[in-house]
Amino acid sequence: MITLLASLALLQATDPVPTDPPSEPTEASSEAPPETSGPVTDRDQVLAGINTYLNSVDTLQSRFIQIAPDGSFAEGDLALSRPGRLRLDYDEPNPLRIIADGTTVAVEDQALETIDRIPLRSTPLWWLLKPEIDIESDAAIVSMEREFGFLYLTLRDPSQEMEGEIMFVFAEPSYELREWYVTDALGEITRVSLTGMQSGMRLNPRLFVIPEPEDRRNSRRGR
Repeated sequence: MITLLASLALLQATDPVPTDPPSEPTEASSEAPPETSGPVTDRDQVLAGINTYLNSVDTLQSRFIQIAPDGSFAEGDLALSRPGRLRLDYDEPNPLRIIADGTTVAVEDQALETIDRIPLRSTPLWWLLKPEIDIESDAAIVSMEREFGFLYLTLRDPSQEMEGEIMFVFAEPSYELREWYVTDALGEITRVSLTGMQSGMRLNPRLFVIPEPEDRRNSRRGR
């Protein structure tokens, strides 16, 4: 079964790189969610701003940096096309590729030639990729705090089908998404930061097509 980390495309590298993480994209710590100054008083206004920003994003491309609980890190390229579509290509030697095609999230291990699938609606990715985003209706809000120009929004799955929490970090006042932290059921924290973001470009729809395993394609060719 694909865990919460996998469903968020936060899988650790098969061969993690035991080195220091790259330079920090924000003020936040790479090992744990940052301490914040206190609860947000203008809650409704902030949620409206976040919803407006997320719903305004049609396409987006960026680099991402993923820091695992053991301090190892992986990097790669992210492409997003709302509604429903996302792709993460990890840099070598990590063989993972993660694709959401609108209904399904697939985790492909290109070295093992395997693909694991999970419904998009059963992953927290749905909170970012659904056609019309309304955070307060879509998720259980654990906390909402701000510090140093960033807004920290922690969410849980209201159905409790997915264990753990996710903290999204938005830059104020635009509420641009900068990074997220996932805390799993064991309290282990994984961080993903976005860098070099660009939006509004045309993306090839084939980027979000989930490939079939080689053996299945070969069997079809032999018919």
